[in-house]
Amino acid sequence: MSDNEKTAEPAPETAPETAKEVPLFKEPPSDLALRYPTVMDLRKRARRRVPRFAFDYVDGAAGAGETGMARNAAALDAIELVPRYGLENFKADMEVELFGRTFAAPVGIAPMGLPGMVWPGGEEAFARAAQAARIPFTLGSSAGAPVERIAELAPDCTWFQLYRMPRNDLAINFDLVRRAEAAGVHVLVLTLDVPARTKRPRELRNKLIIPYRPGLHTVMDVLPHPGWLMALSKHGQNAFANYQAYAGENLPNREVVKFVRQNSGGTFTWDEVAQFRERWPGPLVVKGILHPQDAERAVELGVDGVVVSNHGGRQLESAPASVDVLPSVVAAVGDRATVLFDSGIRSGEDVVRALALGAKSTLSGRAFMYGLAALGDRGPGHVAKFFFDEIAEAMRQVGAHNTSEPQDLVIRHPGAFEL
Repeated sequence: MSDNEKTAEPAPETAPETAKEVPLFKEPPSDLALRYPTVMDLRKRARRRVPRFAFDYVDGAAGAGETGMARNAAALDAIELVPRYGLENFKADMEVELFGRTFAAPVGIAPMGLPGMVWPGGEEAFARAAQAARIPFTLGSSAGAPVERIAELAPDCTWFQLYRMPRNDLAINFDLVRRAEAAGVHVLVLTLDVPARTKRPRELRNKLIIPYRPGLHTVMDVLPHPGWLMALSKHGQNAFANYQAYAGENLPNREVVKFVRQNSGGTFTWDEVAQFRERWPGPLVVKGILHPQDAERAVELGVDGVVVSNHGGRQLESAPASVDVLPSVVAAVGDRATVLFDSGIRSGEDVVRALALGAKSTLSGRAFMYGLAALGDRGPGHVAKFFFDEIAEAMRQVGAHNTSEPQDLVIRHPGAFEL
C-alpha cells in the first residue's frame, strides 16, 4: 500500500446500540429531484435561465484554461473509499458540531461575492434556505444584502466573511466586525487568498468589471430572461450593500462599487489577523489555507478554524487542488483547530471524501449558486436537500454511522501532497 493510502482498524463485530434499521427504499423523489438530480443538471438549467454575464461569473475561473477549477473536480474524483459491509442497516447521523453549535449536515453555503447579480435577492434566498435546513451560510462582505438583514433571516446559521479594506488602518473592517457582533453573527471568516486581483477571462469578455458599465450588450443579454428581470424588478440591485454606509449617504450603486474598488485590496497580514482575534469575541476562521505552516501560524494566533481552499480555482490557476493539501493541513493543526474544506464540492460523496481525509465539515459555493440561477428562490433549498440525501446515502454505503467515522476508512488518494 502506498504512502498516500490509509488503513483502517478492523470493523466491530457488533453494531452500535444506537443504530436504527432503515428501509432500503425511501419515499419517491420529488419532481425537482427527478428533473435536477445533480449539480450538472442545475448547471445546464442555469445557463439557459440567467443572463450570460451572470452564468459566466458563477461558472468561470482564473486563467485561460480554467484548469485550477477542473483540477479540484478531478482530484476529488480520484479519491477512492473502501466500504465496509455486513454489520447492520442503520440511519446515518449527519449532524456535526461546529464552534459550539450543532448543524444538520457537514455542508454549508460558502461565501460568495455577488449572489444578487446571479439572481436578484439571492442572498436572502440563501439565508432562508440555510435557516430552514440548519446549515451554515457565510455571507460575503461584498454581497448585495447587509449583514444585519441576513442575520435576521438566519439567526442560527449566519457566518460573515471579510475582505481587507486597508483604509484608515482597517477602520471599515473593524466597524463591520462591530456590526456583525451586534447582529448576532456566530463566526467571523477572514479571507486570505486574494492578495491581488486576478484575470478571469470570461468576466473580461462580458465586460464584467468594476465599476460595471452597462450598455447595449447588457440589454441584449438580459432581455431573453424574463424570470431574471422579474426578480430584478422585485429586489433591485444593491451590490456591496455592507459598504453603503462608508461610501456616503444616498450615493447611487455605481458610486458605492467605485468606492469599494478604490479602497480594498491585499491580503490580511498575520499581524492584522491578530488584531481581529483581539476584537472579535466569537469563533474566528481564516479561509484560503493551502500550506500547513500557514495553518499553524493561524492557530498560534488563536484562530479557531481554517478553511482549506483555493478559492474554487478563481484566483491562481496553478494552485494545487484543495483536497490534495487537505491531509497535510489536518496533520498539522487538526487536533487544535476545526478544519473545514472548500473548493469543488458537488455531491454527497465529495463531502464524505473530505470527511475521510480529516475535514470536520465542508463548504460549497458553485453548487448552491447553480441552484439559485436554475430555480430562483427554490434553488438553494433544493441543493441542500440533495446534499442531505447524498451524504446520508454515501455514509451508509461506506459504513459510517456518523460524520467522524469516515476517517477510519481505507482510502486511496493518489494526488495527495506531502508538505
